[in-house]
Amino acid sequence: MELLLAAIGGCTAADVDVATTRHTEPDGFTVTVTGNKVSDDLGNRMTDLAVTFSVTFPEGEAGDRARAILPRAVTVSHERLCTVSRTVETGTPVTATIKDA
Repeated sequence: MELLLAAIGGCTAADVDVATTRHTEPDGFTVTVTGNKVSDDLGNRMTDLAVTFSVTFPEGEAGDRARAILPRAVTVSHERLCTVSRTVETGTPVTATIKDA
């Protein structure tokens, strides 16, 4: 579970960092990913996954530009760029095999 949450957070954080640091380095950049582990008739899985950004930029023109693009950067990462969260959201079959030694 922790690796899945870390992968989602790391993937989307990288996208957002690349977009915003074109303007300025953040003063603070924290990404929190949460979810609930469920065990039921469908097996073990995570539900209610949520990614929360807490980002601060320095005062001034460059910080203002970074703050202005932050919402779009988060949205684009979530809706198009982050391979991890896109794969989880759209779903994809996973095949498990054993390779002969």
